[in-house]
Amino acid sequence: MEKAYWELAREGLVASKDGTAFVVVALSPEQKQELLHRRLLRRDARQSAQALAPQSAAAVQNHFEEELHRAQQLQNGLLPKTLPDNAAVQVAAHTSPAHFIGGDFYDCIPLDAHRFALVIADACGKGLAAALLISQIQAILKNAVEQGFAIGQIMKSLNHHVHAYSARNFVTLFYGIFDQHTGILKFANAGHHPPLLVRAAGKIELLGTTGPALGVLAETEHQPKSIATASGDCTLFYTDGVTETMNAAREEFGEHRLLAGLFQRREHPAQQIVQQLMAELREFEAPEAFPDDKTLMAFKML
Repeated sequence: MEKAYWELAREGLVASKDGTAFVVVALSPEQKQELLHRRLLRRDARQSAQALAPQSAAAVQNHFEEELHRAQQLQNGLLPKTLPDNAAVQVAAHTSPAHFIGGDFYDCIPLDAHRFALVIADACGKGLAAALLISQIQAILKNAVEQGFAIGQIMKSLNHHVHAYSARNFVTLFYGIFDQHTGILKFANAGHHPPLLVRAAGKIELLGTTGPALGVLAETEHQPKSIATASGDCTLFYTDGVTETMNAAREEFGEHRLLAGLFQRREHPAQQIVQQLMAELREFEAPEAFPDDKTLMAFKML
């Protein structure tokens, strides 16, 4: 009760001489008008604050989404603008992040007139953290390629960076150099899902790992492997978001469905293979499934 009296006293409606007894104050018309004016100002201030609060949250959300869109554009700009498509080979790829940005990436880097490098990688996790890590990998990789590093040196450099500067994170990565004159693909596979190679005659081979994922160990050596390709051979590179895509029954798409889809389409152009497999994934995936980054890259000998 005493608190209520002091509130009235601050309003100028009651007064107290000794702090205990309160008397009602007689107000002039001007004082009443001033009191009403103050109350209206306070009410308007409260209403404005309430109205602005959700607007401020919406503004923050809009700003955040704009920044993510910019990051998405930047990440997309790091992907190759063109891929080999000539009388000898075709390369096609597509990546679909779980959110605005993701931790997958692919690349096809020209080395000289008849050689190019093929890369696919997947940073652990999703979203901003994975995107930042994979952007570092892209930068280091391209710098190493420009300096002419051998495959083993490149893998060692990437592993050192991930282990030293990205605690408890790792990256799976396949890096290969293809020579169009010889048809030889020389590669290292750091813990990445083995690419699927379907020969023209239908035989299936896997491009297995050469060592652990980047960042798992402080020191690691990758001894490159080589495989000969011929006309009609088709190789599919993918990230785990593809095979781990789930349907409504919580069944994974799995490597068996991916391989079957590739086998059925092995005579199609590389671009068509990627497009049709991505369409099959979208049809398979349940709307409520927890999304993951998905990347496919098809490499076909003509």
